[in-house]
Amino acid sequence: MIRLIHLPACLRMVAALTWSTSLAAAAEKEPPPHPSVGQRFLPTDVDWSHPVYATTFDNEAALADWKLEGGQRMSIASGRLVLESRPGGEKPRATDNDLVCWLAKEMPADFLLEFKVRPQDRKHGLNIIFFNARGIHGESIFDPKLKPRSGIFAQYHSGDLNNYHISYWAGERGTANVRKNAGFHLVATGKDLVSPAPADSFQTIRLYKRGSTIQLMVNDVIAVAFDDDGKTHGPVWTHPGWIGLRQMAHTTHCEYDDLQVLPLNP
Repeated sequence: MIRLIHLPACLRMVAALTWSTSLAAAAEKEPPPHPSVGQRFLPTDVDWSHPVYATTFDNEAALADWKLEGGQRMSIASGRLVLESRPGGEKPRATDNDLVCWLAKEMPADFLLEFKVRPQDRKHGLNIIFFNARGIHGESIFDPKLKPRSGIFAQYHSGDLNNYHISYWAGERGTANVRKNAGFHLVATGKDLVSPAPADSFQTIRLYKRGSTIQLMVNDVIAVAFDDDGKTHGPVWTHPGWIGLRQMAHTTHCEYDDLQVLPLNP
């Protein structure tokens, strides 16, 4: 039995929330993988010539486009974006050692996000992409009326933001998941294709979003996909919004490169 009586009240409350969230997640019925999982896919409706945003992270000036919440630091090293949390981050935790690094520019509702990623230890950690993120009343995610955020997970999935998120790399878990927020609704499962790759390699991640269709590819292979019916968990998120790169604390250190957001042709 876990005894919390010696913890300060604020930590008891956070621990209780973490425990109840874990129980709810464990009780969820996992949806079956989409039929397209495992297929190769390169969308044909992408305007590759006119990126909405693109960076190769070749110098420190690229950091001006990004806003870090939580974690330890973001930096540029060897022409790559590096996101870090303090070493020793593990579950359970009641800290802000998780992080979200937002692209500070608003992106269109429909897009292709592409980047390269290399975790320091691909068997230990978990990375997420937030997308189509807005306040629940349509606000910018940086609107001062929204509650402050510090990297704690519940602030992003069960607070005052609407968004989708995909855990595309999950260490030893083996699955890639799609959730719809606010509410932390598990709506799709697939395969984690990042963990099995060679330790020193970069994978190319592509996230395709058009209307109700969401597909995430790793090296052109669909890892997870979701067709939002617009009913089960509320309307399809068809609004423009913000994209964020999330690392759980136990990721500790991860590199990103050659990131771009591309518009889709009509």
